[in-house]
Amino acid sequence: MSSEKRLWLAVLALGVTQIVGYGTLYYAYSILAASVAGEFGVAPSAMFGAFSAGMLAGGLAAPRLGVLMDRLGAPRVMALGSLAAAAALAGLALAPNFPVFAVLVVATEVVAVAVCYDAAFATLVLFGGAKARGAITRLTLIAGFASTLFWPLTGALDASFGWRATLLIFASLHLAVALPLHLWLAAQARNEAAANGAKAPAAAPAAAQLRPQDERFAFWAVGVSFALSGMVIAAMGVHMVPVLSAMGLGASAYIVSMLMGPTQVAIRLTDALFWRSLHPLQVATISGLALPLSVVALMLPIEGLIAGALFAAATGVGQGLSSIVRGTVPLALFGSAGYAARLGRLAAVRTVLSASAPFLFALGTQETGLETTLWIAFAIGVVALLPLLMLMARLKRSVAA
Repeated sequence: MSSEKRLWLAVLALGVTQIVGYGTLYYAYSILAASVAGEFGVAPSAMFGAFSAGMLAGGLAAPRLGVLMDRLGAPRVMALGSLAAAAALAGLALAPNFPVFAVLVVATEVVAVAVCYDAAFATLVLFGGAKARGAITRLTLIAGFASTLFWPLTGALDASFGWRATLLIFASLHLAVALPLHLWLAAQARNEAAANGAKAPAAAPAAAQLRPQDERFAFWAVGVSFALSGMVIAAMGVHMVPVLSAMGLGASAYIVSMLMGPTQVAIRLTDALFWRSLHPLQVATISGLALPLSVVALMLPIEGLIAGALFAAATGVGQGLSSIVRGTVPLALFGSAGYAARLGRLAAVRTVLSASAPFLFALGTQETGLETTLWIAFAIGVVALLPLLMLMARLKRSVAA
């Protein structure tokens, strides 16, 4: 099998596992939170506090997992992650009380690092090297349907069978669907290494040709910008349906929220077809700009369904491109050598701020009201753009010099 065909098949396989991973480990949580909180008798803010703690723990674990992926190969780590994800979800389904449930939520979000985007991007770089930018975009095109599928699916399963049975069904998806695909990818990676006589493709040079004095600044500029925009993405991703419901959409909130998935796919298709000549930093700027605009759309004095649709669509643009640039910006700036480890370090920086977002958004809505909390999210989104603009200006001066 040619390397090009193997890369395409890897994209398809990872597309399926990313839908399962994000659908069961991320998007389902906000839908099940009310049912779980009701059974355990805790406030919704406690549920999202546990989720935020899990995201923080996952981010802090990401650097070590990244090093492990570079050493063992990302597909092997993803296969182990599928087993761990199934065990974690089954444990959540059997949790006897909220403290046990909260501890398992933290464990689940650590496991998510091993099976979600950063691990998948590292797998594509393992197969494609310098060609991985296009593969990353194609992967996110497929994975963009995770929210569209799993928000209504989770709601329907919860209503029919309860949250515990829903989590057991999701655990089985990791064993029956994700695990075999990750094992196949691990086997293909071994074949690729044997064919090339090496463990991985040759490292791609950094497209930006960073000067040594610019590398540290670039790392922290990207890290801080992604962290701030990640706060908005994390809050809106988890609270999309509750926000739309609070804006008076009622049962229509589920339908309107589903626009986010197709919008993610549409903007990723735009990137794949028309923006290949753009530097990933430019795409990152577009992504960052869409997030504060999504809040503005929601606050417009127009009919609720239209405002909600614009909000969901703009959030989809921001989140859809963000998923791409978190993989392509580091590849363009720093190259593919040590790629997974660098993604892990960036994830740690990003998570320090973004992990608290679901909890802070829920708490802010509870204490200050939804409108004030949304405007705070708007301000954070605007500030997130500044490091990217500073980095692009600095790189432009470096090239001119």
